[in-house]
Amino acid sequence: MWGIMTAPRGVLFLLLLQFFTGRTSGTLVSSCDSCHDEAACLESKERGDTFSSQALSCVCKDGFVGDGLMCYNIKLCSDSSCCKEGYQWSPDKGCVDTDECSLTDSPCKPPQVCRNTQGSFVCLEPSPSSRSGPSSQSVQFSCGSTVCPSGTDCVRINGTLQCADPCQEYTVLNDDWRSTNNTSLQNVHCDQHVNWQGWYRLFLGQTSAHIPERCVAENRCGTHAPLWITDPHPTQSGQIVLRTVCNSWAGSCCRFSSHTIHVKLCYGNYYVYKLVQPSNCHLAYCAGIVPLVTLTL
Repeated sequence: MWGIMTAPRGVLFLLLLQFFTGRTSGTLVSSCDSCHDEAACLESKERGDTFSSQALSCVCKDGFVGDGLMCYNIKLCSDSSCCKEGYQWSPDKGCVDTDECSLTDSPCKPPQVCRNTQGSFVCLEPSPSSRSGPSSQSVQFSCGSTVCPSGTDCVRINGTLQCADPCQEYTVLNDDWRSTNNTSLQNVHCDQHVNWQGWYRLFLGQTSAHIPERCVAENRCGTHAPLWITDPHPTQSGQIVLRTVCNSWAGSCCRFSSHTIHVKLCYGNYYVYKLVQPSNCHLAYCAGIVPLVTLTL
């Protein structure tokens, strides 16, 4: 009993969920709106000084498998026909990511380092500096059978995929509600509902903005759980790097599943981001005013 009563926040609820339903695939969320149509939203109270904190979890209904945010019909999908490219069927979890980097024949050529991403992979160029860690490794993309030059990505221009500089090929994202100073919850936003395509440059009004590099208090940036990056922005221009994105909710700076995005520093002291959907709702990318940076050539 002592071990259960001292379990971390949220863990006790999932243990009870497993006991009563036999399932462990529930996903903690900030809102029941995140749950799939074929999932149930279960509610419990988390133990603190009082039972005042709610815990919500999405759980797939009988006959379906998944994480609750996405549920798959077992009978219709068991032949992998429901899975997108880069994913494969799992009898217990539904469509799961294929780890291309674990294959016998690596998709990256030496001395590149393969790093798996959701539904795909990236090839990292070893950093020339021995002092640089994994956070400074440059990412190199492929475009069909062509390996794009460092600092470029495979983007669609006039309907054709080609290697291009994301500092020149981006979409402007100018939403005042993304500001770290915004504490209004009159309209709660969720970036899981956005069909992210390609690269984006953040603005607040007429000023370039950036995703914060430190934990942002919950219920800011027009959402419940603000998104921020765990490592500093790159200071070397001409390289594309990976950054981990976390979220702030229920007293934790990384409450729900984290994910990665690509970032590039452009000449002119602004950043561009290859954004992807966060794990659930309501999570959204924050924007702050960009400080001047010193370019490293």
